[in-house]
Amino acid sequence: MRALLFGLIVASTSGSGAQAPDADAMVREAIVEALRSRMGTEAEVAIERLRLPDGWPHGAVQARPDPGARLGRPMRFALGATPDRTGAAVAWTGVAEANVHVQVPHLHTRRAVPRGATITEADVALVRHAVDGALRAWPSADAIGRSRALRDVGPDTCLVPASLAMAPLVRAGQEVQATARVGVIVAEARLVAADRGDIGWVIRVVNPRSRRTLKARVVGAGMVEVIHD
Repeated sequence: MRALLFGLIVASTSGSGAQAPDADAMVREAIVEALRSRMGTEAEVAIERLRLPDGWPHGAVQARPDPGARLGRPMRFALGATPDRTGAAVAWTGVAEANVHVQVPHLHTRRAVPRGATITEADVALVRHAVDGALRAWPSADAIGRSRALRDVGPDTCLVPASLAMAPLVRAGQEVQATARVGVIVAEARLVAADRGDIGWVIRVVNPRSRRTLKARVVGAGMVEVIHD
């Protein structure tokens, strides 16, 4: 059933005899990647009624959700061709519209949890189903033991992001292990976080030697991956 429901997810082709993907497939792939960068790599994304700009060319493309985009209603994505050289900025020259459904693993309460209580394994179960709302990571297994309820929560209830106060995986001022990828080259460095953040959050990090500020995505406790615009 899941395979049928999410059969619209675009899979890349391989092999010397495979045809080049068309514009529709490339945009679908870019939208999936953009949403997983916000909601976690385990998100399952289904795209319906995709509408592309007239004459949108084939080729590598990137997608960026509108700032106010929310699941549960039609969404707009800025489109831009992937730069042909490292470090070049993306030129956002098109807009796509689509209905998008996303399933993510997240926590359901097994029993009532009072306000202020720390979430334990006995309180919650990990489930997966479609979610609505803002494009952000939902409380998952990594929230157990390091988060507390901000309000009374009944049994068999989704723990939405706003229902928990969670100790961040990265704190402002903390030294973090940073990874940067340029093509096939991977570099590592110790940087300082300028913001707090959790899995999937994009924060600012500072090189303590050059004082240069960069953007990075939180990928673990005290770990980030530098990203390029």
